[in-house]
Amino acid sequence: MRYPLSFAQAWALSLPAALSHATWLDGPVDPVALQRAMDVVVARNSILRTNVTASREQVVSETGRVVVEHVVLPGDVERAESIAAELAERPFDLSTEPLVRAAVIEVGADRWLFVLVAHRVVADGPALAMLLAELSTVYCDGSSTVPGSWMDYGDYAVWQRERLCGEELARQLEHWREVLRDAPGPSRLPSGHRAASLTAVVDPAAVRRLAAVAEQVGATLSTAFLAGYAVVLCRFAGQADVVIGAPVSGRIRVELESIAGPFADVVPVRVSLTGEPTFADLLVRVQGAAAQALSHNEVPLTVLAGELGVDLAGVARFTSPAPAAPALDLPGVTVRSHVVLTGAAEADVDLRADESGALTLEHRTDPRFADWLLSSVVAVLEHVTADGAVSELPVPVPEGTWSAASEPLPAGPLPTGPSPSGAVRSAAAGPVETGVDASAVPSRGEIEQAMAKTWVDLLPGLDQVGVHDNLFGLGGGSLTAVRFASLVADTYGVTLALPRIFTSPTIAALAEFVSSELESAREDRVAEADREARLAQLSDDELDDLLSAVMATRERRRTTGGAGR
Repeated sequence: MRYPLSFAQAWALSLPAALSHATWLDGPVDPVALQRAMDVVVARNSILRTNVTASREQVVSETGRVVVEHVVLPGDVERAESIAAELAERPFDLSTEPLVRAAVIEVGADRWLFVLVAHRVVADGPALAMLLAELSTVYCDGSSTVPGSWMDYGDYAVWQRERLCGEELARQLEHWREVLRDAPGPSRLPSGHRAASLTAVVDPAAVRRLAAVAEQVGATLSTAFLAGYAVVLCRFAGQADVVIGAPVSGRIRVELESIAGPFADVVPVRVSLTGEPTFADLLVRVQGAAAQALSHNEVPLTVLAGELGVDLAGVARFTSPAPAAPALDLPGVTVRSHVVLTGAAEADVDLRADESGALTLEHRTDPRFADWLLSSVVAVLEHVTADGAVSELPVPVPEGTWSAASEPLPAGPLPTGPSPSGAVRSAAAGPVETGVDASAVPSRGEIEQAMAKTWVDLLPGLDQVGVHDNLFGLGGGSLTAVRFASLVADTYGVTLALPRIFTSPTIAALAEFVSSELESAREDRVAEADREARLAQLSDDELDDLLSAVMATRERRRTTGGAGR
């Protein structure tokens, strides 16, 4: 069966790393029973039998198998973890191989390393936890079959695409159009580094004080952590307004909770520090903004960005509570420890907080910047008082020379197309200076050559690229896509919406689209020039007759309510 990609799947194609899970287990693990359980779970969940075509469709096979590799390495813990890392880092062939990998590595009597790796196009964090829970259940009870879910993921993708269009999409966008009006663009962070994480702990006395301040205004401790994070981000960017992404499950209806597959998304929470608020005032603002965002979480972030023309790909994220690490639950087997195989950061910075005050910063930035950011959040949270002015909270001066330039969106109605700044250009802004001769259109080959050069400039370490290479497979990310779209708009005056880049991330496909848009514009110009030439050839009497006929037709339509012809 063939289905369109869901919005979450289309977004997943731009993410840099697979989901991975690895745990050391102590006890009697039966590899044969584990394989049998995997077979049952794969048969139940069609998403685990799914591949993705070059045309960005998902294809579900009637049958399929995920092999649980049984590897024996007596006493070699280091080699076992090395094999696990290789499983996690090896690229997937989206069109042919299973998009889930599993292994159980035996290093000694009753000591095992269990590894599970999934491409994000078939699973998100909750789906991975669901898979582990189903594996555990089937392993324990020995079931040969499990009832299927009431809806396959492919059917959900069709339903989502049909629902989020036309009037329904326009209705839901109205809320976000107001929320994001004149919002600042994301700050430019020192990104592009290997995914990593840092941890810190807020002083317990400060956590109790934060909880008390939050309780006074009817907010949560999580809101207090988010408010402190917003203070630091605003101070870094030199602005009084910031948009922070809050991850959501994406399972917007209870009926979707039992369906395996990627649903997770991010909603933008806009936080304003204008007007010299106290921290208690700020908490009220943040609580309201977060509640509003979470109650309007159906429109995917990529759709918001594409439809409203705003750059949301680079927003900082805040996750609370931090998700618990899932694990197999097998009889007589205990989980000794978890092994981190790949960086978890999907954004340049993602602050994760739990109620104890433990903070984890997942990031893809300069490690010195990440250290400054996390220590600054801790400093702010430890100096909070209910009546203290937010402007007086201490934020350490960064030692690095990182640029925090951030350009606000222009005033007035939300515009619709990208501009070179990464902000947006109004649809009514008038003609675009493209740098392209208005009387000629570059050939598709010339566009492909120009795009290839642009990719080489945007992607460090590359000397050349092919027209069928995948932008994200070459190491590009969402920010690369935004910059590329801006350069295309600059050069050709053509708007490349981010969802188009995410779903067709090759030079061949994007050049074909740009060429088609340019040719259509050229045909419009030719037709207009032809009309002007015909009018120029008319005599004055002929022009008077034509004008009289037009005026007569207009008068008939006015008097007949527009029905006359």
